Amino acid sequence: MNKLLIGTLLLLTCVSSYTDDLKVADDFKSGDLVSADTFNQIFNTLESINRSVIDTDLIGVWKCSAIHASGYDWNGWESKGLVYEIKDAQVNFTASSAETSLGEAYRFTTSSPTPFWRSSDPASADTGTYQLFKGLLVMKRNGDINLVDWQVDIISDSRFTLYKPIVNSNQPNYVVCDSAAAVPAPPTTPTATNSKTGINLAWTDASSDETGFKIYRKLSTETEAKLIATQTAVTYSDTDLAEGQTAYYQILAYNENGDSAKSKTVAATADFTAPTVASTDPASGAVQGGSGTINIGITFSEPVQTWPVSGATGSLVSYRVGEGDYVSANIAGVKLLSNFVGGVLVEYVADSTYQFKIGKDHITDGGGLSMEEDYIWSFTTP
Repeated sequence: MNKLLIGTLLLLTCVSSYTDDLKVADDFKSGDLVSADTFNQIFNTLESINRSVIDTDLIGVWKCSAIHASGYDWNGWESKGLVYEIKDAQVNFTASSAETSLGEAYRFTTSSPTPFWRSSDPASADTGTYQLFKGLLVMKRNGDINLVDWQVDIISDSRFTLYKPIVNSNQPNYVVCDSAAAVPAPPTTPTATNSKTGINLAWTDASSDETGFKIYRKLSTETEAKLIATQTAVTYSDTDLAEGQTAYYQILAYNENGDSAKSKTVAATADFTAPTVASTDPASGAVQGGSGTINIGITFSEPVQTWPVSGATGSLVSYRVGEGDYVSANIAGVKLLSNFVGGVLVEYVADSTYQFKIGKDHITDGGGLSMEEDYIWSFTTP
């Protein structure tokens, strides 16, 4: 090979900003022979520096680190003096059925916190779609109308970087992604809902190559999360809780290559007892003298919310005179999230029986449990 060409190749390699990816055991010395493997490494490095980015460069699983220098803290990011950093966030890039992402947008998922956006939620993960166009990675989060574009640089087969041509205070300045084992994408949109028997978990399977899921739980009295279940279903009911315990959950997917990053954290407080009416004023069976107006008071067994639940029928408070039809009481004011609901104003007359009803579908407690049955009581006027 022409010595000038060799010298030029070596010079280009030495001054390149990517020389960290060209590893040679020792420095060259006068009279050394350069092996074919070394030349191949030089050519491969130069090719990766100068070639165009294509969709297959990004498809796969990556561990991404990012920095931002917006001047204020982001939830889930660690301060590093002048900048904030997130390390080893999991990112999965998945192809669609189209040959290229321009034919049909490809899909991405991240662990939480996401390395691509600022979030007020410290445990925020991201899913969405992306397209690659002339070296630009254009991304769109699910539920967001805004697009974000990144300049992509391929450093090697196992590393690429993302850089924002235009600074945006809601995105980091720089992202470095290294190839990871082909573990599944982390589950997305987890939820924790209280029921009468436990806390029900549900999540979205964001991968197609998982063997199953692992569920981690940390109680409010514990310092670290523990594995409580391994399964293939995307729902789980945690019944191993005491009344009033608060539990925090994370879910991950796994396959033979290892575990995905964990999902965002969701929490719920065990509440197995439905609210009941503890007392009323006037009390049931009381005799209310004369005639006029009265402010009905209702005390519940626990703090309640008094807005209707889904599918609720009837009124929060209704009453009837004698055997007549129930009519809605005039509710002058209701205290929410309180043991006492007051301000139910009713006009009454002498020599009558007034029967009141609390609609079960209109009362829920902090855990979302509704009253199990309507509560009915009455008083009479002489």
